[in-house]
Amino acid sequence: MKKKLPSCVEETIDLCLPLGDIRVKPMFGGHGLYFEDTMFALEAYGSIYLKTDKQTEDLFSKAGSEPFTYEGKNKPIKMSYWLTPDTALEDPEIFLYWAELAITASKRAKKKKKSKK
Repeated sequence: MKKKLPSCVEETIDLCLPLGDIRVKPMFGGHGLYFEDTMFALEAYGSIYLKTDKQTEDLFSKAGSEPFTYEGKNKPIKMSYWLTPDTALEDPEIFLYWAELAITASKRAKKKKKSKK
């Protein structure tokens, strides 16, 4: 029997339909959302966090978003995934704007990793 996905993951997949196929993989008690083999979103504790980088983090901050943070061994660890801004949750077109920013940031990060190898 297939485990049911959290409603926020189902909603995100629906909102991303204009972009194409979104795959979901379980991870660390949450889920990773992938577009073209690139993880652009993270579901944790019933919320969707979108990938950011130095070029987009400030946009998320100005929109009132906060980074996903977890408790490391000695201190909290801030990840490069930020909470979906509230305005995106109210309007599918605005959501797509933020999702596309996250996908672009993910692709830049992937490209950066490959160039370091």
